[in-house]
Amino acid sequence: MAPAPVVAVCPNRSPAAVAEALNSLRAQVPGDQIILVASGLSELQVADHERALAGIRVLTEPRTGLSHARNRALGYASERQVPAIAYVDDDAVIGSGWWEALVARWSRGGERLGVVGGPIRPRWSVPRPAWVSEPIMPALTLLDLGPSERELDPEVTTVFGANISFAVGPLADAGGFDPAFGHTGKRVHFSEEDQAQRALAARGYRVLYAPELAVEHVIPAARLTRRSFVRRRFAYGRALGHRRGRKRSTALRQLSSSGPGAVVALARGDQTLFMERAVRAAENAGVLAGTGRRSRTA
Repeated sequence: MAPAPVVAVCPNRSPAAVAEALNSLRAQVPGDQIILVASGLSELQVADHERALAGIRVLTEPRTGLSHARNRALGYASERQVPAIAYVDDDAVIGSGWWEALVARWSRGGERLGVVGGPIRPRWSVPRPAWVSEPIMPALTLLDLGPSERELDPEVTTVFGANISFAVGPLADAGGFDPAFGHTGKRVHFSEEDQAQRALAARGYRVLYAPELAVEHVIPAARLTRRSFVRRRFAYGRALGHRRGRKRSTALRQLSSSGPGAVVALARGDQTLFMERAVRAAENAGVLAGTGRRSRTA
């Protein structure tokens, strides 16, 4: 029987802030299969995590950035020669049966299975504002592609990094996660896991959505502000432009429509439509800002 996957959490927050996510993992996953990668934290902060997480291996990555932390976890998994590594965000709480389902997926997946991800559903810490409609929910890193397994084309649709797993060898061979993408310190940036999915698909590996692998993403009040939605969607658009995922001409055309449309919706007092158009405008403005920037950083 092949070794079970490793599960990695890559926080840049305090032990108390990540306790719920870690406790949900510890309730299902053997302790020696969980790793925490502390990225860009001080020695004191790392020591706090080590004290709080008895029985869980804590690795350090001196360079700030989610991609660096994920690559550190990937290197550890490669050294242990495990077949797969799962990444769970530090504000995601795994659902009942998640670990058993993950092990089953990778044990029967076959050699061309490259990526498996699952639903990411909201856990509202405060009531959801009335203006938060379905079209803008992806800004909260939420995903639900239905009750059936789906094989995905990552040029069209991807599974999200809050709840995702990869074949270790193929991901390492593809170069892991590009540090030009992903959150770094206070910079909000996206698409490092999307880029990895596209790289694996280009090499002939399958990308699967598995509905039984569900997590709940805790949505704090700070994420439920208009400014947060616009800021995060601008950052997503910037990453989209960075990788040439949308033409400048397309972004300009969509921005010229959604921008004035947001003003009209606001004048009419339609807060829901205003936010949908404002978020769309921010995304296309991000595409324009990101176009022309592309370099892999060390």
